[in-house]
Amino acid sequence: MKGVYFDDIHSYNDLNLILSPFTPAPAEPQTNFLKVPGRDGSLDLTESHGEVKYNSRVFLFTFTINPADKMTFDEKVSQVSNALNGKQYKITLDRDPDYYWFGRCVVDKYAQNKKLGQITVKATVNPYKLKQTETVAKIALSSSEQTISLENGRMAAVPVIECTDDNTSVYFAGNTIKLNAGIHKILNIRFVEGFNTLKVKGTGTIAFTWQEGEL
Repeated sequence: MKGVYFDDIHSYNDLNLILSPFTPAPAEPQTNFLKVPGRDGSLDLTESHGEVKYNSRVFLFTFTINPADKMTFDEKVSQVSNALNGKQYKITLDRDPDYYWFGRCVVDKYAQNKKLGQITVKATVNPYKLKQTETVAKIALSSSEQTISLENGRMAAVPVIECTDDNTSVYFAGNTIKLNAGIHKILNIRFVEGFNTLKVKGTGTIAFTWQEGEL
């Protein structure tokens, strides 16, 4: 039975809940339009501080209690509330297993009609769904400068950089950054959507690890 995972708790396999048809709420951009007297239309300042930002999404999962469940309605409500109410989870839809949403769950309402019980769980989640596995690019360095191109999804990301040797150079967006052996997070190295071009030079290896996300 298709359902949804809250971390490793499955709505059907573990809680015996049947998920009603569900469509994720769209991401709402944080727009900023300024009305200027004497000007046709409004001045769009949405991207004045960088890329577009989005509000949190609110998902409503409506579940029907499996009629074969041996618990009473009150026992089932208590079980679901203990498992989910007020907690933060990685939320993974069975139909979209490569990505997860992250947010806080609330048991929003529940009702019983004759022998049919329903429970609604509201989840307030981040606007981007995230890949289950971080993206890793590992490059063998040489004394000659190499140009590499790393593709990123819709969500901007600052990669974690791991160098095996000292005196590693990374050239990105007009800046040359010298790195020693170890793990680094350089805020000036920020991947945007599409291909990001870098130049690297040194000895040993360099690895870039980042979290990709999509709307």
